[in-house]
Amino acid sequence: MEFLPKKNQARFRAVSIAISAFFLLDLALLGTTFLLSDQVKENAIVINLAGRQRMLSQRMVKCLLQLERSQDDPARQASRQELELTYRLFDTTLQSFTHGGTTTGTEGLLQKVRQVSQPRARQLLTEAETLWSPYRSAIADLLADQRIDNAKLSTAVNLALQHNPELLNLMNQLTGNLEANAVNKTKEVHFLQTMMLSMALLSFLMVMLLMKSELKRANKQRETLDKIIDTINAGILILDEHDKVHAANQPAAQLFGYEDREAMLGLARTHLLFEWDKQLLGRRKNSVTFYAAMQTADFPLEDSQLKIVTISDISQQRSVEASLNKLAYYDALTGLPNRLLFEDRLHQGIFACKRQGSKLAVLFVDLDKFKEVNDTFGHHIGDLLLKEIAVRLRNHLREEDTVSRLGGDEFVILLNSISCIADCEKVVRNLLTALRAPFATDVVTLYQEASIGICIYPDHAQDEETIVNKADQAMYLAKRDSQRHYAFFSEIDTADA
Repeated sequence: MEFLPKKNQARFRAVSIAISAFFLLDLALLGTTFLLSDQVKENAIVINLAGRQRMLSQRMVKCLLQLERSQDDPARQASRQELELTYRLFDTTLQSFTHGGTTTGTEGLLQKVRQVSQPRARQLLTEAETLWSPYRSAIADLLADQRIDNAKLSTAVNLALQHNPELLNLMNQLTGNLEANAVNKTKEVHFLQTMMLSMALLSFLMVMLLMKSELKRANKQRETLDKIIDTINAGILILDEHDKVHAANQPAAQLFGYEDREAMLGLARTHLLFEWDKQLLGRRKNSVTFYAAMQTADFPLEDSQLKIVTISDISQQRSVEASLNKLAYYDALTGLPNRLLFEDRLHQGIFACKRQGSKLAVLFVDLDKFKEVNDTFGHHIGDLLLKEIAVRLRNHLREEDTVSRLGGDEFVILLNSISCIADCEKVVRNLLTALRAPFATDVVTLYQEASIGICIYPDHAQDEETIVNKADQAMYLAKRDSQRHYAFFSEIDTADA
């Protein structure tokens, strides 16, 4: 800095500090975004595993009931093997949530899981452990013998019927808590990005003010100031009173795809920056566009009224935000809404029904013998089948209806504004027909059946949680109906009688 007059060296040092602060804040913003994105990704894995716990808990009940009812040894042995696999997978996953560890992921591969740390989630896990402990001991005692002991089986079945509803409720609450935490992480990303970007822009404005002071003092320092501007990791344009580029820094030239900053002189701002669908876009020399963030400040110089425009490419941030939103609200495999988004739409649907005096239906869809597909043909074929099931369900519903994947082979459907039970039955029959159509791959052709439980609002239930639970209960009744494959909740009392 010796070439500068001594009285200006203090100002140059202030400029350097402000530039350094801007650069460090920019790096901090990028690092924080990646860190929180990583955390949200881990949350998505735990959310999927928590959703699977519910399916595993139901499967253990199914296996115990099948063991109790089966008379032939091959069927009992198959149910015993499935019970052992399901029990160990449920137990290792629950232990991983509580203490951290490794379990089998939803893709069948080993998955490291960090200890769940949120206070509410920890409380739910403690309650689940308390319920699971005697249930676990009873199943372990049953599986310890080579042959099935009917007394031990009866104990395990009684504990399953006693504790499984509460265990399912705790797993549902755990999934909801983890999903809410993922949404909070998304909000944290937005908040930190906004805060750091504001601080960075404030730091840059300080640079601009100091630069303005230096430009007024001497034309000799203009070259020095140009070098300072070029060190800032953001595109800077100085516009004249006609809104055309009067000067630019080298990062701006690189951002807009020009060989050097001189090539940008005289270009109109509207040629470089424009709004589309309420978004600010930048246009490069090759006509490729990018999402841009812009900050402007007036900059009077001698007889000219200039304007400083700072431009940043925020395309990567927008991509991260979109990914976080998808992780929080949509199923990663099928692209369908997840439990959190479904519950929100069900809440809105009930509100609309109360206002209009109409009805809605919730359909709980469970694929029959889906585990056999995974065991026989592998998880790859199972995943392809789930994706196709999602497409078929969506194609046979109205635009205002919602189909969601809860996890595993379970789907739940919201039919808004139904006029009568007959209309609901017609939709259900069409869905079952669509699901029965052959599913062909290069390896195998499958024919898939499903069971559907139906709960009508307000006839069968008046709140979201009860509606879904009663549709789930009706689904178990539907599994016993080999002709229709569907049942309404109102039929349960009749069937029991």
